[in-house]
Amino acid sequence: MVYQGSKARLLKDILPFIQNCIDGNNIKTYCEPFVGGANVIASVKAENRQGCDNNPALITLLRYMQNFPEMKDFPETCPVEHYKEVRSDYRQNGNNFPEFYKAGIGYFASYGGRFFDGGYGRDKTGKRDIYADRLANARKQAPLLSGISFNTMSYEDISIFNEVPEMFYCDPPYKGTKVYNGKNNFDYWCFYDWLRQLSQKHFVLISEFQMPDDFVCIWSKERLVGQKSDRTKGDRVCEKLFTLKGGLYDSWYKENK
Repeated sequence: MVYQGSKARLLKDILPFIQNCIDGNNIKTYCEPFVGGANVIASVKAENRQGCDNNPALITLLRYMQNFPEMKDFPETCPVEHYKEVRSDYRQNGNNFPEFYKAGIGYFASYGGRFFDGGYGRDKTGKRDIYADRLANARKQAPLLSGISFNTMSYEDISIFNEVPEMFYCDPPYKGTKVYNGKNNFDYWCFYDWLRQLSQKHFVLISEFQMPDDFVCIWSKERLVGQKSDRTKGDRVCEKLFTLKGGLYDSWYKENK
């Protein structure tokens, strides 16, 4: 699913770091505390897959896609007038449309997948229906979501004290970047401490541009990104995968790379 910060285009690079660890350690449970568009978790093979996010609209849409993969409740096209109508209903906490429907229109028809925060998604050439493309993409992805447990919750509410090691892949809001509604109130220092505790008993990987010195980068790749509606040229960024030095994943990785 199209989602701000999605790793869909990096999946072939990131997935082996996750799947090899799961297979090599006979890990039963895989968890994503920031599941986003579920592009990574949909491709991971594990007995138990848990996707969490503190965005209720997102989880509502993912659950709908699980239960109704053909997504027949959505129109094949979404004119800007309908987009504005649904956006208004969402912002006013109205009940003119089901919650899953408002979530879908918000993600599929908004610029950059920014969920009613960036305006209506348009193709300047007029050759592409952005909404229709994203709906088709979601329909293709929906069958892959079968069996995943999706929950609305913050990473802080996830138990980190299970004795049996689990695999965690964290893709948080990147530090120093714009998030929804132009604000990023994410407490990174609390998150770093949570990761340090988590990494003692579990295998943990983090996608970020930068991390404190006690985390080590095990993979990086430069790519072009563009989010702002007024941007004509994208920015080059270096995507990275980190893990805690001396943590469970770091120890396993050094022995097996």
